[in-house]
Amino acid sequence: METDRNRFRLPVGIALGLVFSLLLVVICGIIISYMASADRRIAGRLLDEQALAVLKGNEATLKQFFQKQEQFLRSIAVHASASGEQFGDADLAPYLRLLPDGAMLELGQTGLSETPGDEKPIVAWAPFRYKEGFSTAVLVAELGLGDTRSLFAFYPQPVFAGIADQMSWEGRQKVFLLESRDKALVVEGVPENDFASRPQSPLPDLADLKNTPLHLIWKDQQQAHNMGGEVDGRVFPGERGMFTAIFSKVDEGPAEGWIVGTLYQADQFGAALDQTRIVLYAAIVALFVGALLSFMVGRMLGRPLRRLAHSAAELRQPNFEAAERLPRSRLAELDDVNQAFNGSVGALNAFARYVPRQLVSRLIEEGMTSARNIELREMTIVFADLAGFTGLASHLSAEETASYLNGYFETVSDAIAESQGTIDKFLGDGVMAFWGAPSDQPDHAAMAIKAVKSLAERINQSPDIDLRVRIGVHTGKVVVGDIGTSSRMNYTVIGDAVNVAARLQEYGKQVDPDAKVIALASAQTMAHLPEGASTTSLGPVQLRGRDDPLSVFRIA
Repeated sequence: METDRNRFRLPVGIALGLVFSLLLVVICGIIISYMASADRRIAGRLLDEQALAVLKGNEATLKQFFQKQEQFLRSIAVHASASGEQFGDADLAPYLRLLPDGAMLELGQTGLSETPGDEKPIVAWAPFRYKEGFSTAVLVAELGLGDTRSLFAFYPQPVFAGIADQMSWEGRQKVFLLESRDKALVVEGVPENDFASRPQSPLPDLADLKNTPLHLIWKDQQQAHNMGGEVDGRVFPGERGMFTAIFSKVDEGPAEGWIVGTLYQADQFGAALDQTRIVLYAAIVALFVGALLSFMVGRMLGRPLRRLAHSAAELRQPNFEAAERLPRSRLAELDDVNQAFNGSVGALNAFARYVPRQLVSRLIEEGMTSARNIELREMTIVFADLAGFTGLASHLSAEETASYLNGYFETVSDAIAESQGTIDKFLGDGVMAFWGAPSDQPDHAAMAIKAVKSLAERINQSPDIDLRVRIGVHTGKVVVGDIGTSSRMNYTVIGDAVNVAARLQEYGKQVDPDAKVIALASAQTMAHLPEGASTTSLGPVQLRGRDDPLSVFRIA
């Protein structure tokens, strides 16, 4: 029974809230997970298609440039061949205006094999080189003119910076062109001075361009990794956050081996994914808000039951009037339960007016349903009697008599209740009370004496000059329990100790008949008190109906 009582039990409000919220989390979690997965796949596919379109567009721009320049150079060669005269530097002047800004034309000795007359002249492209007169590296194109001379075209780095400007279609991307993994040709945003050419190194090393985060693209560092999917790319950390570079390698033409790409802030490149992530976060927040609301609804549904449990727990206390009455409910079943409980509280309060409250509390607490709970115990019995009340009552009306008695009983009852005593019964104008049952009270004698002294103090302070009380206190073995028939029981004490307490109360009339309060206690009671208690010994006293004298002490 004790193990079952101590077993953990979950409050019904929390249980309902958890069930509602967990169901919502599971169902919505499955839906959100599926939608998030599908959205990320779609967004990833869109990003791949967007990146491929950007890279193909950039390659097409570069290819178009080379086709246009080759066509331009061939037109010069055709004109030189058709003129029939020696083609000189002066003849190049009109063509210079048609070149990109910064590019130059020059005639020189050929290093190419002769092209058959029925074939289109071949334009040979050489790698970037250092050339005096140019501040940056130049890309050289050579076209044979049919004799020992060739037409040379020099395209410096700024020309390709202009091509990169044509590739930019969004302000958030930075176009870059690399001659190889380590040699930078164009990086948007990097000034021309950083591309200054030197004989031993026409193009700068990418790792030396500290003005752009791209110099870290190939560095092996934490969080850096290659992108998956259909697009070549790399994600890497820079000084201002994470960056994403997407690129492709040109596999044919004059730019064969070059790397064409664009650089983004990582969060800008994944804007579509970010939108998906935002939707996912919003869904998760909404999910938790819904779970919280579900939990709160569950708690609200459980609140009436929790209030019922709290009010029922209050019934275990002696003061039943403090038990909270339950309000009406809009839920039919709860309303029925609440009203039934309120009726039970009213019935219990009425019941407690005729049965000692401590006994009722014990019956509720311990579930004492047996009709016979009888035992032998050592207890302290107190009798209090209102002296001279018979003569006083003869001058009062019935209502006045009842009011006077009720006021007196209220004073006595308060003093007894404060010391956790149990009123057995009211005997006319007298009161019988005991300590030591129904609950165990090892210091029952001290508690009884405390109640007597408290009562004496209240009587002495009363302005009613006719109010006089005699009290008797005795401690001894008594039979305590349910006494009566199966249809009517009375929880009471019987035994010689009860008679002795009654005789001590009577004997007070002989000791001090005019005293406002006189309280006498036996030696058996005094033996349970600590040494030094303030008392007056009356010596051995022969009480009515007793064979042996009894040591008596006056305590008030």
